[in-house]
Amino acid sequence: MIKKILVSLLFSATIAIPVSYSQCTPNVSCIPAGKTYGICPDSTDGIAIGTVGVPYTQTISMMVPATGADFGYAAANISSIVIDGVDSLAPGLNYVCSPANCSFPGNSSHCIFISGTPTQVWNHQIIVNATANATIGFVPFSMPQTNKQYRSIVLASGNGIETLDLTKFSVDQNTPNPFTDNTEIRFSSVSISNVEFKVYNLLGSVVYDNKFKAEKGVNSIKVEGNLFASGVYMYSLTNGDKTITKRMIVSNK
Repeated sequence: MIKKILVSLLFSATIAIPVSYSQCTPNVSCIPAGKTYGICPDSTDGIAIGTVGVPYTQTISMMVPATGADFGYAAANISSIVIDGVDSLAPGLNYVCSPANCSFPGNSSHCIFISGTPTQVWNHQIIVNATANATIGFVPFSMPQTNKQYRSIVLASGNGIETLDLTKFSVDQNTPNPFTDNTEIRFSSVSISNVEFKVYNLLGSVVYDNKFKAEKGVNSIKVEGNLFASGVYMYSLTNGDKTITKRMIVSNK
């Protein structure tokens, strides 16, 4: 019953990663006036993008409602939301709550901190496991919650890999290039969208064509060298509004 009440809260509540903060000043300015619940930053802004080998910090602020009135459950009183765990943060990152027991009372605002130094390229949806505790009348009850809101995204450091512009549809040069066994093409998408990937030979003929759904944020495509003869090819990615084309070289043994 409280599930709906907590969906927005819990999705983001666990996306934080931090070190040792015992206190915080929650910043819930992104929550519209009149609302009694929410998370900042919201899912549109998302949490900061990390870089391999670079120290990272992110603060998530959560406003917990006192009741379920805004959701049509006026009789439900929220006693607390307890964060049980956060899955799929990038390796090297951890989270800490304020208060440290990760129990956020109803009608209050609190923080989650994410921090650490990411150790590898990463792009996974963060899963927040929590428990909603409430009462209806004098009857207490609890309900487990599993919600997803942000993505934990870490980009590669230097090494000739382009930095993607996450504010728009952007495509990296495949790496390695030239390649023999396989190569990777990374690209960014501002939303969940359908993308078409094509590979052309130098005569302009399509030698490979595949369609798939891209996630918001950083995506990657693995290309197997045994699909192509040695030579120079052009590849393109299209999201329906824009097409980006780059060159790759296959050097089979």
